[in-house]
Amino acid sequence: MIGGGKLQSWRAGAWSALGLVGLGAWALAQGPVGTPSPAVTTLAPDTGRLPAEKRYLPSSINEPLMSMTIQLMKEAPGESVYRSKHFEFTTPVKLGAGSMKEVCRSFESTYELISKLPWGINPWPENGRVFQAQLFPTREQYLASGAPEWSAGIYSLKDRVFRIPFEEVGLKNRGTEYFLGGSINNDTITHEVTHQMMHEYLRFMPIWLAEGLAEYTANLPYNSGRYNVAGALEGFKQMRRDFGKVKKRGLVMQRVSTPRWLGVDGIWDYNTSILRPRRITTLLPDPPATPRPMIFDGKGMVPIPELAPTRFPDTTMAELPSRYYSAHVLVVYFMHLDGDGKATRLKKYFDAIHEERKLWVSYGAAQAAYEQAVAKYEADWEAFKKLPGVVDLGEGRVRYPSNLKPPAEPPRPAGPGGVDPNKVCAKHLGILLGGRTPADLDKEIRAAFAKVESPL
Repeated sequence: MIGGGKLQSWRAGAWSALGLVGLGAWALAQGPVGTPSPAVTTLAPDTGRLPAEKRYLPSSINEPLMSMTIQLMKEAPGESVYRSKHFEFTTPVKLGAGSMKEVCRSFESTYELISKLPWGINPWPENGRVFQAQLFPTREQYLASGAPEWSAGIYSLKDRVFRIPFEEVGLKNRGTEYFLGGSINNDTITHEVTHQMMHEYLRFMPIWLAEGLAEYTANLPYNSGRYNVAGALEGFKQMRRDFGKVKKRGLVMQRVSTPRWLGVDGIWDYNTSILRPRRITTLLPDPPATPRPMIFDGKGMVPIPELAPTRFPDTTMAELPSRYYSAHVLVVYFMHLDGDGKATRLKKYFDAIHEERKLWVSYGAAQAAYEQAVAKYEADWEAFKKLPGVVDLGEGRVRYPSNLKPPAEPPRPAGPGGVDPNKVCAKHLGILLGGRTPADLDKEIRAAFAKVESPL
């Protein structure tokens, strides 16, 4: 997940999400629903990036042996730091270079995979040097870092750090010593590290696509350090055959549920959250909300009572697997079954958001200023509620004398071209539709999977 992590259910170990921690709406680590991901401030260079027509889907990708040399950066009580070519691992206990070499294999392999797939991505850490990962000896310590109870690993959009407990990377303890004695949850690592490698692009794509891409990589056949990209479709079919089987996860036996294809129309509107759909029909900011009419109740000004707002029913964990599965279906289709079968539309889509991200570099300063204004606004409200005659009625409502004026909410900055930062994720989806309606696309998808003997 984005901001969230992989869910410990429905397939052999866990499913992921971009992070429900920190960012809220995304399961990557976010914040309140609708909060934009952190603005991009530095970008990967375009050096060596090929045009779409020259980016080909490799048949296989091997793990990068030269990238897994482990450097010991620090080993001290309470903190040890190890570094491979592209990752820095921080943990409160000593692990040793041998164990860390095995742990980092999935990380470096995913880096290699994302850099070689025809999406045209050059994975780029925030500091231009290495990506950050934190390993926690116990699940309790992992959860204390802010990870969701149901997650097996999480990538945080807010601080660009991947977090995972020892149990998911096969590390066990014998007294005060730790050794590699269990299986490594490659699914979770691949899913979450895919998010980490694509950080620059995440805000410019809908959440369903971000999750679908991560599910795609996590389900590629993988054996002895080799991703069988040519076997992606067969890997998808095997995943479907595994639905309903009993899986062993630690000491818990879980029955994998059977997610269903929601249809294009059923997944397409999960733009800013995997929890609730949001249909985007215009890229411009929504008009300011109409202020609640006020009335003098004999003591002061209070909002006129209103009917409870219409809301989507609260989601349950049981509903989410079908959304991840449906997102996965769409990505498999765009990668292997759409049009000429060479992922042409998806490559052109990535070209569009590759250029889009450049337009938003300077937006970071405006967003930072807005966040400071929001912090001041919240502080001003707290001070306002303490003024004589102001009564806090709870649930965001106050009564105040008519001679007082409450703080004004700061305006959210618009993005380049007046685009709402919360809506840019839907800006280039027309490339994937290619002139088709969602209903037309749904018919094509169903026909394509039926043709390869995997009807939805």
